[in-house]
Amino acid sequence: MKRTGKKILTAALCAVLVVTSSAAAFGASDPSKVITRDWTDFRGNENNNAVVSDPVPTEAGEAALYWATKSGDGYGEGAIGSPILVDGYLYYNQGKTINKMDAVSGELVASGSMVERSNFSIIPPTYGDGMIFVGLANGRIQAFDAKTLESLWVYQDELKGQPNCPIIYHDGYVYTGFWNSETRNANFVCVSVKDEKPASATEAKKAKWTYTSKGGYYWAGAFVNDDFVLVGTDDGNDGYISQSSKLLCFKPKTGKLLDSVEGLNADIRSNVSYDEVTGRYYFTSKGGSFYSVKVSESGKISDLKELKLGGMSTSTPAVYNGRAYVGVSGSGQFDKYNGHRIAVIDLESFSIAYTASCMGYPQTSGLITTAYEKSEGYVYVYFFENMTPGKLRYIKDRPGQMSLLDGIKETASDGKTYDCAPVLFTPQGGQAQYAIASPICDEYGTIYFKNDSAHMMALGSKITYIEVITPPKKKVYDIGDTLDITGIKVEAHLANGLTRDISQYVIVSEFGLSEGQTDATIYYPYQLYNDAEQSDTLFTTIDIKVNSKAVSDKNNKAKAQIAAAKPKITSIKALGSGKAKLSWQKVGSADGYLIYRSLKKSSGFKSVKTITKGTTVSYTASGLTKGKTYYFKVRAYRTINGTKYYSKYSTVKSVKV
Repeated sequence: MKRTGKKILTAALCAVLVVTSSAAAFGASDPSKVITRDWTDFRGNENNNAVVSDPVPTEAGEAALYWATKSGDGYGEGAIGSPILVDGYLYYNQGKTINKMDAVSGELVASGSMVERSNFSIIPPTYGDGMIFVGLANGRIQAFDAKTLESLWVYQDELKGQPNCPIIYHDGYVYTGFWNSETRNANFVCVSVKDEKPASATEAKKAKWTYTSKGGYYWAGAFVNDDFVLVGTDDGNDGYISQSSKLLCFKPKTGKLLDSVEGLNADIRSNVSYDEVTGRYYFTSKGGSFYSVKVSESGKISDLKELKLGGMSTSTPAVYNGRAYVGVSGSGQFDKYNGHRIAVIDLESFSIAYTASCMGYPQTSGLITTAYEKSEGYVYVYFFENMTPGKLRYIKDRPGQMSLLDGIKETASDGKTYDCAPVLFTPQGGQAQYAIASPICDEYGTIYFKNDSAHMMALGSKITYIEVITPPKKKVYDIGDTLDITGIKVEAHLANGLTRDISQYVIVSEFGLSEGQTDATIYYPYQLYNDAEQSDTLFTTIDIKVNSKAVSDKNNKAKAQIAAAKPKITSIKALGSGKAKLSWQKVGSADGYLIYRSLKKSSGFKSVKTITKGTTVSYTASGLTKGKTYYFKVRAYRTINGTKYYSKYSTVKSVKV
C-alpha cells in the first residue's frame, strides 16, 4: 500500500526526524543538483533590473515558508546580510564570517573568516570568476574562494568608509563605492579580482583606479558594461535635500571621467538600472525624484528626465514593458500608514500611473516575474516593506493599467482605511521583523530573503504532495532493521505546476522495523507555514517486506557474526613481473572478500578487487611497479536480503615488489 499526503507528527517522532536524514546517512547533499539558476549579485543580472520568468507564487494560499534558519542576532554587529545564490548555495555575511548555506534545506554548511565586520550588513556579497566578494568596514573588500571560503585577498581604500554600496563584477574587475559621512570625501573604486599572490590569504590589493566624491556612495550601485561605468553619488551636504548629487560616467578600465550630470535632487541611493527596450538608464533619489537618461557608447549622458515621486526613494527601479516600479517613503520613514507606497510609472508619458499603499516603507527594490504574462496578461512585482512584521507584498500590472488590482483594505490605528498592495507572506513569531531586503529567486520561483530577526528564509510555491518516482534498492528487511533509502528518487509537486527532486533531503524514522510491516514512511520536513496556517509534515510511503521472526533471528545472527569477524593475512610475497600474492584465513560466514591497496601505510587505500567466493582466500596483484612498496588490507562481506554487510579490516601488510 502506498500513501501520499501530510500528517501531524508526534513529539517523539518529530525529535527523531530533526536529527535523522538521508543526507546524514547516505552522503552529503548537493543542492546544485536541484537548483541550477544563480543570482550572483544585488539585482541578479547585468542590467540591475531583477526581471525573471520564474513562477513566483501569486496568492498567499499557494505560497509556503520552506525553512527559516536563525544565523545571527538583530540588526547591529550581529546582523546577517542579504544573500546571493550560486550553485544551489546561499552566500551571506554575518559578524566577521562569510557563510555558505544549502538553499534547499537552510542548513549552514561552511563559514570563512573575514578580516573585519561589514558595518550593518545591508548589502549582499557578489560572485564572479569563482570568487565571493564582500564589502567590509573601513573601506575594505575581501575576496574568497566560492567553493572553500578560503580568503584570497583584501583591498583597503586609503579614505576608508562604510561598505554600503553593492559590489558589481564585470570582466575581471569589481566596482563599488564607500561612504564616510554626509559631508566627507569617499572613493568609488575599481579593483582587479586576480589573485596575484596565491600563497597569501590576505594579499593587500591595490585599486586599478579610484574617484573621490564629497559625501561618497551609499547604496548607489553602478551599472557597468564594456563601454562605461554609470554611478550616482550622495549630495555632500547634511541631510538629503541639497541639489548637489551627481551622476558620473567613467571608462571601466582607466577611470577616466567621460561625463557627469550635476545638481541632482539629493542623495542618489539606488543602483542605476538599464532597460534594453527603451535604451535608457533609471535611478531614484532621496529627494523624491525618479530619473532617466540616455548614454552613448562613448559615455556621453543626455536627455535627462525627472519625475517627482512625492517622497524619498532608495529603490532601484525595476523596469519592464514600458513600466517602472519603485518603493516610495511616506512623510515619516518609520511610521505606519503615512504615505508609504509602491509607485507604478508609465515610461511613455513619464508619469505615475497609480500607487499601492503599504503599512511600511518598501525601502529596497522590487522583483518582477513575467511567468504569467502569456496566460494572464500581467506581470507580478514583489516588495518587502521595512516595518515589522516585514510583509512581502505584490502588485499585478500591465501596460495601460491606471489603478491597483486586487488591493486589500487595511485600517491604521487612527481608524483610516488604505487601499494596500496584496500580501503574499507575513513572517510569524520569531521571524517577524523589519525587512531591508530585496527579494531574489531561483527557477522554481522560490524567494530567498532575510530580515532583522536574523533569520535567513526561503518562501516558495506550496508543496501539495511528494511522490516516490524510483523506490530504494533495498526492499527486504529483518526485524529491527532501519529503513535504507539508498537509490530512492522523490519529487515534490508544487502548486505552480513544477516538480522538484528532493531525494537528497527526505528523512526516515530511526525506529527499527517490525514483523509484518509492509510499508514505511518517507518524510519531507521543509515546509513550515504560509500566510494563514501552519503546514503539516509532508510524507509518502514505500512498499517493503519484513522477514518473519525465525528468518530475522537467523539473519541478524549472521550480521553480528560478519561484523565481529576480522580476516587475518597469513602471507604476502613478491613475485616476478610486477606481481605480488597475498593469502588470508577463511572467514566462515563470508560470501566474499574485498582487497584494498595503497602506497601509504595509513591512508589512500582503494578497493582493487572483489572476491565473490567465500572459499577463495588468496589474490595475486599484477601491474605493480618494481622497487615500490605496496600496502594491502582485506575485509570480508556477507550478502543478506540483497545488502552487503562487512567485517572489520584486517591488519595492514606490506610487500616490496
